[in-house]
Amino acid sequence: MEVAVGGRFLGNSIGLFRRLATFDLGVTLLPQEVAQEAVDAGRLRRILPDWQAKPTPVYALTETRLLPAKTQRFIEFLQEKLGKNTGKIVSEG
Repeated sequence: MEVAVGGRFLGNSIGLFRRLATFDLGVTLLPQEVAQEAVDAGRLRRILPDWQAKPTPVYALTETRLLPAKTQRFIEFLQEKLGKNTGKIVSEG
């Protein structure tokens, strides 16, 4: 079943949406790691426990394959935190 949804807020900040939800200003989709503390404290509750969102791809785009060490470490961190189906580094040029 598909349901069209809309809302008063539009943004790109997980923290903002978590805060709005804790103020009872709507329903939001948050990663468990982001919401867990508020759920444990009773400020948020899961309303669709048997439902999960589709995975969202994340891309790290770089100008070159020669990356500074801190950039390479950051990409490795993302790969570790976001899942096993990562690891392909593609560059143009």
